[in-house]
Formats: sequence, C-alpha cells, structure tokens
Amino acid sequence: MSRKKTTENNPSAKGLQLELVVPGWSEVDGSSQAAPPAIDVAREPSGPSSGPLAPPPADPGAPIPPVFTVTDLIADVNVRLRNRYGSVWVEGELGRINEKNNIYYFVLKDARSNIDCVLFARAAPPPFELKEGMQVLVRGYLEIFPARGKFTLYVEMIEPRGEGALLLAFLQLKRKLEAEKLFEKPRRRLPAVPRTVGIVTSESGAALQDMIKIARRRVGCRILISNALVQGAAAPASVVAALHLLERRHDVDVIILARGGGSLEDLACFNDEGVVRAVHACPVPIVTAIGHQTDTTLVDFVSDLRAATPTEAAEQVFADPALLGKRIEMLLSRCQRAATSRVDRSFRQLSDLHLPEPRMLINRRSMELADVQLRIERSVAGRQERARGRLEAASRRLSTFLPQRRLSERENHLQKLSARLDAVILMQLRERTDALSRQNARLGALSPLAVLERGYA
Repeated sequence: MSRKKTTENNPSAKGLQLELVVPGWSEVDGSSQAAPPAIDVAREPSGPSSGPLAPPPADPGAPIPPVFTVTDLIADVNVRLRNRYGSVWVEGELGRINEKNNIYYFVLKDARSNIDCVLFARAAPPPFELKEGMQVLVRGYLEIFPARGKFTLYVEMIEPRGEGALLLAFLQLKRKLEAEKLFEKPRRRLPAVPRTVGIVTSESGAALQDMIKIARRRVGCRILISNALVQGAAAPASVVAALHLLERRHDVDVIILARGGGSLEDLACFNDEGVVRAVHACPVPIVTAIGHQTDTTLVDFVSDLRAATPTEAAEQVFADPALLGKRIEMLLSRCQRAATSRVDRSFRQLSDLHLPEPRMLINRRSMELADVQLRIERSVAGRQERARGRLEAASRRLSTFLPQRRLSERENHLQKLSARLDAVILMQLRERTDALSRQNARLGALSPLAVLERGYA
C-alpha cells in the first residue's frame, strides 16, 4: 500500500499543492535483488554413514583423527567459506564465456590466477553483453561444486568496470533497443495547462527544489512527488516503483523524471533496461530531465520530451501566465484572421458567379411559383372532380345492394302477388258460382217438382 502526505499547500503560491507519494517497502526495496541460490548447510554427523569415519588407532592413548566422506568434507568447506567470506566483490577479466539455458559459465582472471564463475541470468540478468577481455566487477559467494569438486564463484551481480565499460554497456543496450524499435514510439503532446503533475526524483535532491521554484511562479496546479533513489544499485527498481505508483493514479496529466548532474556512473540508473522499458510503457506523457545539457541517457530516447535540465523541464511543463496570455492573444488573432480571410474568399466566390439582380431574380421566382401554384390548384381540382364522379358511381352501385331497397322491392312484389291472388280467387269464385248456378238451373229443369209446378199431373 502507498501512503500520501502533504508537504506544502500554500494558498499564496498561486494554488500550488505539493504531495509526497511514498511507495511501500515492497515496491522499492528488494524488488531488484534476485533470491540467492540455496545454501547448503553442513550438519553434524549423526551416524556412521554420515559422519567422519575413524579407524581404530594404533595407539589407544593417541587422539583419533576425523575421517570425512567426500560429501561431508565439501559441505563442511562450503559452510566455512560462506561463514568466512560471505558475499565478496571480485574484479577481473572475462574469459571462456559459455551460455546455456540462461546460465552463463565463464572464467574471471587476472595476470596470475583465474576462477570459474556461474551466473544465473533468470535471477540476475546481466545489464550488458558479456564479451571476453572485458574488465568487470562481480559480487557473489564462493562454493565448491560437489559433483565435480570445482572451486566456483556464484555471481549475483555483474557490472562493467570503469566509465569506458559503462559506455560500452550503454551502446550495447542502445543497439538492442533500437533493433526492437523501442525508440520509434510516437511522441505525445504535453497538456498546455496540466492540473496534476507527477515528479519522480529524490526528495532530498536539489533538482526538486529547482522545479518547485519554477512552479511557484507559474499557473497553480497540484504536484505529486514520488520519491525514488536516483543513484546506486537499488535505484532502477526504486525509479520503476515510483513510476508505477503515479501510473496507478488517474488524475496525473504529465510526469517529470528528473535528476541533477553527475558522472556516467552516477547516471547509470537511467540507462537501465528495466527503467527504459517502464518509461516506454508508461501511459502518461513523460518529460525527462537527467543531468545537464551534455548528458544523454537511454530514457531520453523513449520519453515524450527531453529537457536539458530539471529547471528547463519545469519551464516546459508548468504553464507560464504571461506566455499563456500571449498564446491566447495569438490564437484569437489567428482566429480573427482566418474568419476574415474566409469571409473575403466567400465574397470573391459570389462575385465570380455573376448572379443576376436579386429583385429580378425574386420576381422571376415569384412568377414561377405562381405558375406552379396554378398548376397545382388545377390538378387538385381535376382530381377532386374525378374523385367525386367515382364516389357517386360507387354510391349508385352501392345503393342497388342496400337492404332497405331490396326489402321495398320485395314488399311491392309481394303486394302485387297478393293482389293477383285476390283477383284470381274472386274470378274463380265467380266462375264457380256461375257454374253452380247453371248446374242448379239445369237440375231444376229436370226436377219433377218443376213439371208439377208447370201443371202437369
């Protein structure tokens, strides 16, 4: 976990706020130190199979000399070597270099002696290409390799010896990173008026004070100071941890990575491959200000802007009120000139079109509009008339299928049939009545009573 404390919050300094972002020990210390190889600890012999073998003495009164097995002897010597020398620094010349499975085997020698060395690249990768004849300084521990009984120096750290070697390591790493096209990253523009600026440097260094002096005279903003070691073996891990600490914040607009001047060895931290890759991968724009104007480090090739000194970096990052006002006036002037030029160009384009008199154009358009309106009215009236005719025809066709009309026709037809039926019934009744009368008359004429009525006996 990181902690944060305010180191300055002076309202009279134009809103400048300084905060110290303190990384936890897990983020700085120990991150660059590889775990040392396991140490074989010799144990006291506990039985006849593991302890020194003592043959029966010739003289019963003489002391019994210890007899070791080979394994016990080497283990005992390794413990004594570790207790006597611990971690040792050795300077010498590289020879017989062989690399296999990320393990370097080489010889470290001087004019009179040499010693076999082993370097585990996964635990402690060398910061430069190992070549025979190079003078190096190594740190490691002494041990006898049990399988072969060879006296070996196990290297935990290696670095070139002298500024010439440092320059060689610088050029080798530069060629490697150039081959990976790490320096071709597009540079990002810095914000004109940053709200929060992160600074990665030593809290006690003069570079920080120089930048704060410049910030006090500029537009007020918030400053986050991420303290880091800028010199020594632990400096690369400390700088990377300080950068990551600021990366995890979403309010940082730009980061300044700064350090005062020094020798090539003093600035070696900023030529470390891990630091270079951390700066390259940082999502926030970074301004580097390492050393003086003549000093160049590898982080300068991957940063978004290189400043010659920390003071120049502060002048580039923190907005100057006077320059900001001039820039605003310049932008307003440019906008005004651009607008005037655009208007003049538009007028020239209009004059080149040779347009007619606006009043004549309006009258012509009015006549065309009236003609179009008349045609539309006629077309609408014709369509309405045709639609009315179709509607009346449809109404007439529809009226033939109306239930009321058909019912009326059926009623008329029924009345006619009823009248015809009445007429037929009357006519048949009359005819039957007449027939009955005739039959009755005929019957009366043949009746005996009729004869008697006529006077016959």
